[in-house]
Amino acid sequence: MSDFSIYDLVGKRVKLIKMFEDPFPVEPGTEGTVLNVGADVITVGWDNGRILGMIWEVDQFEVIS
Repeated sequence: MSDFSIYDLVGKRVKLIKMFEDPFPVEPGTEGTVLNVGADVITVGWDNGRILGMIWEVDQFEVIS
């Protein structure tokens, strides 16, 4: 069992695989830095200039650093 917490993501670099519930999603493959983690939203400052949250356990992403 891992001691991982979603709160450990703050400051990490992520790469979006797919965003499901946003009418204007970030493009798959876009990278960004996690700015904040709430109850179920991971707010990311995307390299394309947008700041948009991912929904934990809905949107797909990978941690790249």
